[in-house]
Amino acid sequence: MQTTVVKKKSSKTKNNMVNKSKRDKFIIDYLPLVKYVVGKFMIYLPSHIDHEDLFESGILGLIEAVERFNEKKRVKFKTYAYHRIRGSILDYLRLQDWAPRSVREKDNLVKEIYNSLEQKLSRTPQPEEIAEAMGISCKEVDKMLAEINICSLLYLEDINFRNSDDSRVKTSEMLKDYKSSEPSDVLELEEEQEVLERAIAELQPKERLVVSLYYYEDMLLKEIAEVMNLSESRVSQIHHRALMSIRAKANKQNKLATERS
Repeated sequence: MQTTVVKKKSSKTKNNMVNKSKRDKFIIDYLPLVKYVVGKFMIYLPSHIDHEDLFESGILGLIEAVERFNEKKRVKFKTYAYHRIRGSILDYLRLQDWAPRSVREKDNLVKEIYNSLEQKLSRTPQPEEIAEAMGISCKEVDKMLAEINICSLLYLEDINFRNSDDSRVKTSEMLKDYKSSEPSDVLELEEEQEVLERAIAELQPKERLVVSLYYYEDMLLKEIAEVMNLSESRVSQIHHRALMSIRAKANKQNKLATERS
């Protein structure tokens, strides 16, 4: 009887060792995925955010993915791990003191000044002109835009729906299901798409290139910097200003559409 008990205990220990070995191998094999996800966030973040903290958060997400992954659900581990890593990093960013209300107020102010200057100058206003109109330095404007952009990212990520499997479905993905949408909803989405495309087309050449490389070519901040022969911080600034311009133009078009209706 005692022998049987000992054998069972030995078998359990062996299985645990196999599981731990498999877990450790998954973590090591998918560390590059953590680096990739962190790299995709870099273009949004202000310089004072510690990259190592993001990486550590991503590793925690990877460990969680390894421990919770269910092979029976016909989902590739890489896909599952990507969302867990990204979610863990987003959770870390949510803990930072972004002062959402004040950032939203800053966002509205920047858009108003941008549109006012654009109308007055009959062209796209330069960062220096926006800074002067706001009574602050260009460096302060860039810092403000970085805070606005990361808050916007977190806000969009929070608009999701949970199902019984605790997985998130982005609003944008649900809106793509035109078959289940009303014709009026589809038309509205198409109009918004046109506004976005028009806003991107009106960007400065460097801004348009950064947007294209990041969102359409899926390149990392470091890779974009190498292609454009610029520093990563400079590319990040260009990205922040591009998003400011897109939001301001889209906001203006939406207001005009509302007035016409």
